Formats: sequence, structure tokens, C-alpha cells
Amino acid sequence: MAATLPSSRREAFAQWWQLRSRSERILLAAAAGIAALALAWLVVWQPLARDTDRLDRQIETDRAMLADARRRADEIAGLARSAPSVAPAEPRAALDAALTQQNLKSAATTIERIDNERIRLTFDAIGFDALTAFLDALQRNARLRAVELVATARVEPGQVRADVTLAR
Repeated sequence: MAATLPSSRREAFAQWWQLRSRSERILLAAAAGIAALALAWLVVWQPLARDTDRLDRQIETDRAMLADARRRADEIAGLARSAPSVAPAEPRAALDAALTQQNLKSAATTIERIDNERIRLTFDAIGFDALTAFLDALQRNARLRAVELVATARVEPGQVRADVTLAR
């Protein structure tokens, strides 16, 4: 008795399949279907479900960030609308106006221009509170800011000698 050997795996599987009874074939097909569904569930559905949950959380975070950004943009727009008027082009004129406004014209002992954008101002005696208020008003109204400040305490309480370099 000579048996022929199958030439390919496909033929071997077809021969093996034919040797099974009808109920075995149904059972094997059902098992293969269940295995395919389980594999599809593990490989396709689970990652999709995880990504959906992650994206839902990300959307909530992004919405909160967007709301915060919009709130900040509205706040910035409000600040831009309430910005003070444009300061005079000449820094010396802006400084003189601020000194007059703060009643410190007589307290300033020397005012010298260093270059086109910087001015050095010296007060022999000025109250520290008055100095800070003056510097705040300069920055807010005249767009001049202190780039260098040397304040030396005087004998009188609350009084300082101040050398201030201002720039735009």
C-alpha cells in the first residue's frame, strides 16, 4: 500500500479537513471564528477604546486651556484698550512733565543727558516713598523706566540720596 504524500501545505490541510466529520468541522470553524473575534478584539477594538478614552480626556484638557487662553486674550485686549496715551517723543520733555506733576522739580539737583535715550537724574534728598511713586508714574505715563538706581540713606528718616538713570 503506497500512500501519496501531499505536495503542499494547502493540500495537506484540505486532506486533513476532509478526514473530519461534519460535526468536527462545525466545531473547528466555530473555534476559529471565536479565536478570530478574540484576536480582532485584542488587536483592533481595545487600542481604539483606549485611544478614545485618552482623546476624550485630552479634549477636556484642551477645552480648559482654550477657555483660559480666551480669557487671557480678553484681558490683554482690555489692557490694550485702557493703555495710557502715547508718551512725548522727547525723553527730557516727558521727565520734566513728570517732575512737575509730582512736585519734585525743585528736588532734582542735576539732570543730564547721557545719550539720545538715557538721562541721569540726581536727587540730593528725596523721600523714599516719593521716589518710588515718581518712578512708577514715569514708567506708567512717560514710558521712562529706571535702568540704574543708586539710593543712599540719609540721616533724616525715610530720606535718600538717589542717582537714577532713565531710559525708554
